[in-house]
Amino acid sequence: MRRRLAAATVASLTVASVSTISAVSAVTSEANAAGRTWTTRAGYPDIAAGGTYSFYKDKHNKKRIRMDGWLRDKKENGWAAGVQFQTTKPGKIHRSKVYFFRSGKLPADYDYTKNEKYGLFFTSDYLSHFYVRECGVRSNKYRTKKCGKWQKVY
Repeated sequence: MRRRLAAATVASLTVASVSTISAVSAVTSEANAAGRTWTTRAGYPDIAAGGTYSFYKDKHNKKRIRMDGWLRDKKENGWAAGVQFQTTKPGKIHRSKVYFFRSGKLPADYDYTKNEKYGLFFTSDYLSHFYVRECGVRSNKYRTKKCGKWQKVY
């Protein structure tokens, strides 16, 4: 009887210790993720974008950067909110396409004033610098794009 009680006590202490360690590591990883954010500034007044970026190693053990985030379009004016990314390494530039929401086959020009989650935008292995810029995409079949100035994140 004493052995069972002792084993139960050790098991509960082990579970409590593991739970505490898991909680501490979860808080630490959330703090690290929360510290690496990006937002667009001083671009177009009716467009906003933001999110997080993180570093990871791919299956070939090569360091990469990942950008996730949201878009906001504050006005229905014929232009859809978009965002574009650029990463660099010495002597080279990696530029993304312009990301935007679609409605059917056309860019979505809706008035959505809250942050609409887009998810994964872009990944790259160029890690020296990271830039972002706001873009407007004409809501027609031609998808004409106008982009603001590049804003340095790091």
